[in-house]
Amino acid sequence: MKNRFNTREIAVVGMIISATSFNAIAKADWHYSMLTDYIHQQDSLTTAQFLQQAAIAGMKEVLTGKLADNKATDKKVKAFGQMMVDDHTKANEELRILAKLKKIGLPMSTPEGGQRPDGRIDSAPENMKDTSRTKNAGGEAGNTGLAKKAANGTTETEVTQSIDRLNNLSGSSFDKAYIEMMVSDHQKAVALFEKASQSSDVDVKTYARKYLPILKKHLKKVNALAGK
Repeated sequence: MKNRFNTREIAVVGMIISATSFNAIAKADWHYSMLTDYIHQQDSLTTAQFLQQAAIAGMKEVLTGKLADNKATDKKVKAFGQMMVDDHTKANEELRILAKLKKIGLPMSTPEGGQRPDGRIDSAPENMKDTSRTKNAGGEAGNTGLAKKAANGTTETEVTQSIDRLNNLSGSSFDKAYIEMMVSDHQKAVALFEKASQSSDVDVKTYARKYLPILKKHLKKVNALAGK
């Protein structure tokens, strides 16, 4: 059987196939670029989001740490709780200064005169409470926008529930629940601060890189307490 195509025709077909392949690859590369850009946008962390998530996480560690210092039966758990109070109180204060610099309102701020009379921890002053949290995820100044949280974010309601849960426990049950909570919280905090340590906001990056090693130290200690 004779070849149906001459050399010139074969070369033309080859050029067409090559061009088609190139266009397909270019198109695939374009779609891949669009996809990676989208993923990056979804995984990005704004300055407001970081400050607000870190504020809630930090306040939770202080509040639960105080409970552990008072209620824990294991001396090591009690000491860990006190360390949470000391380390996170310092970190929280620096965070408030940074938020003020950025003109970003933080959740869980204490009103003038201290804690609310009912003792609840959701004690933001009236001018900072966000009545539209379910609609606003942008986190503008004075508006926490925490309802649409990131994967490693925590809401004020969840903190309140955690405090209530620990308050209803005692003895070894309290110790176990507190340690389990601290393992989970610090895994989330490390992930949050690792992401923030790559922020384009220099101030956020500096803050995150300063406290990331401390959070990793906390996680290592609490993992040891949990027997992990």
